[in-house]
Amino acid sequence: MNKVAQLQRYWENEYESTTTPFDSEKPDEWIATLEKVHKIKGDVLDAGSGPGRTSIYLADLGYNVLGIDISTKAIERAKLRAAEKGNTAQFLQANLFELPGYDHYFDTVVDIGCFHSLYDDNDRASYAATLHRMCRPGAIIYLRAFSASNPKKVTDPTEHSPDLHEDQIRAAFSANGWDIKVLEERGIDLWISDEMTLKSYFWFAEIHHA
Repeated sequence: MNKVAQLQRYWENEYESTTTPFDSEKPDEWIATLEKVHKIKGDVLDAGSGPGRTSIYLADLGYNVLGIDISTKAIERAKLRAAEKGNTAQFLQANLFELPGYDHYFDTVVDIGCFHSLYDDNDRASYAATLHRMCRPGAIIYLRAFSASNPKKVTDPTEHSPDLHEDQIRAAFSANGWDIKVLEERGIDLWISDEMTLKSYFWFAEIHHA
């Protein structure tokens, strides 16, 4: 099984659950803050949109939003949620690397789980190059990715780990037409459910189309 098929199978299994941490009706606090200080501009790509939490929130505020995810189940859930709300967010099930069109289309990219899910440095570089093609000059990526500072878990050694080092992020974007303006590590209480949060460390980045 190739890497894309493995990644898709992983996320399809995640969305077999009735609910996941990505199904919250409330917007992510970081995204809400970015919007309030006018960081979100123009046409928005929600990369790795899952069941549409961020896309629906931003579309409610009047943004033109496209959410893309590799998981069929996630996109089905997102479309249903948007339809129930009469929301204008658009959703597409796709492998971002193989998606034609949308050249120089987006002004803002929001990524709160896609980049750190990729398998290796080559995939991360391809992702940065793909986004460069899809974005207009002056576009900005707002990226949140798991940090390698998180405590290591005892897991199946074949399981993919999403934890990243600073140099992996810098290498992927700096070599593919992007200028990293902000890259900082923060510890946050990650929402798991209404009854549970988990202290986790993330990289927060603001990356400009050079």
